[in-house]
Amino acid sequence: MMEKLPEYLSKELHWFMNTLRFEFGVEVAVDNIAFEAVELGTDEVEDFFVPTEILVETPPTLLYETMIADDVSGNVWIGAVVFYPGSPDWCLQVITKNGEMVLRKLLSKTD
Repeated sequence: MMEKLPEYLSKELHWFMNTLRFEFGVEVAVDNIAFEAVELGTDEVEDFFVPTEILVETPPTLLYETMIADDVSGNVWIGAVVFYPGSPDWCLQVITKNGEMVLRKLLSKTD
C-alpha cells in the first residue's frame, strides 16, 4: 500500500518514489526528480521499453509520464507510466536502472 499522497505530488511521482523505495531500497527526494509528459508514436520508442506484443491493442501513439532520478551511488533510474491517448488510466508501468529494464507491469483497467 502506498503512503498518503502529499497534495503537491502527482500520482505518477508518488508511484515512482514509492516503487524505488519499496522495490529497490532507493530513496530519492522529489527535488531530485526530473519529469515530463510526452505523446510519442509507437515507432519512436524502443521496443524493450514498450514492446507492442504486450499491448492488446497498440494505438499509433501513447502518452508517457516519465521521471528520471540519480541515486547516491550514481545509478540513473527512469520510470514511466504509459496512458492510452485520451484515457486517464495507466496501461503500463516501467522502470529502468542504467538503461536496463528492472520492472515492467502491464495494467488492466481495474488496477
